[in-house]
Amino acid sequence: MSLSTVRLHQLLVAAAFLVPCVVLVGAAWWNRAEVLREEDSAVVRTAAVMHEHASKVFDTAELAMDRVDDYVFDRSWSQISASATGGFLASLKAPLAQARAVWVVDPKGRIEASSREGDLGRDLAERDIFSVHRPRDIGIYVSPAVREADGSTAFMVSRRRSTDDGRFDGVIVIALGTEYFARFYAEVAAPTDHRAMLLRADGAILVREPPGPEVDERLAPADPLLRAIRARPQGGAATGTPPGEAERLYAWRRIGDYPVEVAFSVETAVALDRWYDNLRVYGLVATVSALTLVLMAWLALARARAEQQALSDLKREHAQRLAAENQLRQAQKMEAVGQLTGGIAHDFNNLLAVITGSLELVQRRIARGDTDVGRFIAGALDGTDRAAKLTHRLLAFARQQPLEPRPTDPNRLVAGMVDLLRRTLGETVRVETRLMADPPAVFVDQNQLENAILNLAVNARDAMPGGGRLALETAHGTLADGTAAVCVTVRDTGTGMPPEVVARAFEPFFTTKPQGRGTGLGLSQVYGFVTQSGGRVRIDSQPGQGTAIELTLPVSRDGIPVESAARGRLAATVPGRSRQTVLVVEDDAAVRLASAETIGELGYRTLTAPDGAAALATLDSEGDVTVLFTDVVMPGIDGPTLAAEARRRRPDLRVIFATGHPRDEAQEGPQPAPGETVLRKPFTIEALAEALEAASRAEASA
Repeated sequence: MSLSTVRLHQLLVAAAFLVPCVVLVGAAWWNRAEVLREEDSAVVRTAAVMHEHASKVFDTAELAMDRVDDYVFDRSWSQISASATGGFLASLKAPLAQARAVWVVDPKGRIEASSREGDLGRDLAERDIFSVHRPRDIGIYVSPAVREADGSTAFMVSRRRSTDDGRFDGVIVIALGTEYFARFYAEVAAPTDHRAMLLRADGAILVREPPGPEVDERLAPADPLLRAIRARPQGGAATGTPPGEAERLYAWRRIGDYPVEVAFSVETAVALDRWYDNLRVYGLVATVSALTLVLMAWLALARARAEQQALSDLKREHAQRLAAENQLRQAQKMEAVGQLTGGIAHDFNNLLAVITGSLELVQRRIARGDTDVGRFIAGALDGTDRAAKLTHRLLAFARQQPLEPRPTDPNRLVAGMVDLLRRTLGETVRVETRLMADPPAVFVDQNQLENAILNLAVNARDAMPGGGRLALETAHGTLADGTAAVCVTVRDTGTGMPPEVVARAFEPFFTTKPQGRGTGLGLSQVYGFVTQSGGRVRIDSQPGQGTAIELTLPVSRDGIPVESAARGRLAATVPGRSRQTVLVVEDDAAVRLASAETIGELGYRTLTAPDGAAALATLDSEGDVTVLFTDVVMPGIDGPTLAAEARRRRPDLRVIFATGHPRDEAQEGPQPAPGETVLRKPFTIEALAEALEAASRAEASA
């Protein structure tokens, strides 16, 4: 072997070790930066989910304080301290899982009204939630967390009340439980080793998960998170080392205009654990590569063995990549949940604003003796109907609720929605109809079709920010198999969509709207409804030329149904109903009172019971009860159990279940037996009258 060949062999051997080492160092450094970048993105996403959740909680608390302020407006303190105010506060707090108590405090610092009876009379004059508001109106104030008498912790959100001339007139306080936030933070952060906090701008920690050593914990002035928040109070991400701890990755965001921040962090060392695992893989690959090169220089046969080892390593890396992709998909699901809750909260807040505003106007006008309140009552009923439809849409999305198709006149349905669309879309959008003559009936779920058209109309309005024209059209069409169909088209003059957006328009959670403006579920729900109805959907759109979405729906084999006039008669008082007694069982006092009053309005005699045990006692003492009207989900004895026991004692008793579960035999909800009826909440007075009439007819035939 020549000297040059020996040297070349030596160079090859050296290269067999040096090249993999260089590649290993470069790949390891790049992978370290990539791992930290991915972990930083995960921390920022988790902080965004925490921010979305906290924003809804604080906005809900402020809306609740508005309701309290409106309720006690123009009332004297003697009226405010009456038990009715406490009942209102308790009913307001009941659906708010995050709230522990609601107080109205007089100008001397004394609690005059509370959702908890044990709080009445407490003196808060020396507490910061009272004293900070006395000199001037500072808006919303958030107190440090305190431990309550029952051992739980909470922080207070308070706001000043002022007289017409600007004088201090007490405060409104809502206590928010820290356990509610801690449970949510533990769920969104699990199973990572994390630190999630809700804190004030001055460093006072309101909620910490995992819990801290003390209740009134504060960040040290030198804490890097506190310094970062003061530098960028609206939010950001950073790396820092707290005193006496290891380096951490931080992300924080401010909650609207409130002096409160959410923050999430993990130790950098925890984030680098994955990099160390990758580094070991890279080292193994480099070692195998070096050995392979050496063996190739001495023996060609070793090449096959080296390739087999490399293939094994590639399979391991592929498995690791699949695991990383699964984690990414989970993170995307969390982002979608944040968008979904934001969109739902926005829709329900709009509906609550319509209902509350209309009822408050009715209350004020009646108080003045003005009985011209019909349009306000109609507005509130329209809002409740839209809220019920939204709830049914959500149940249909979450539980795959089956459709209830029936023959429907497409022209009548479209024409009947014009006034609603004009009010919803505003004056800048002109609504037109182009309806065919004598259309055949379509076989669809009428409510779902109305929701689909309304959904498409709202999307069209968003695509016409400067205003435009919306046309609703009906025309003859055919399905893919050649059968007759009706095409309902929603056409706008908006910005249109490019082909790549049209291709993804029906994907769940896909949206081109800014964050917080949409959930990406509207078109996917329209597509699911039309497809489930046996039809098809087509989009015709070009950028700058508007959009037309065509819903092709199957024709009904039956003709268009004749409208029945029986509902109005059912709701009227009929002689003889007063001889029938209905026992109303409902654990919610407000719902129980409303149901009993409505049944009484129909002419029936009513008795009420707050739970199953009281209902059975009433049945034993009242022999003329003919109908049991009961809720399904109640503490103690639930509705189906109560009905079974009541009918064992009184076989001729008729039962009506009132439930909010979807009509799906595969899901929850009572399964009615002979002599039992299920009434879905929320129900109209006509539907209630029909159910009671059916029960009465069944009793008469028996």
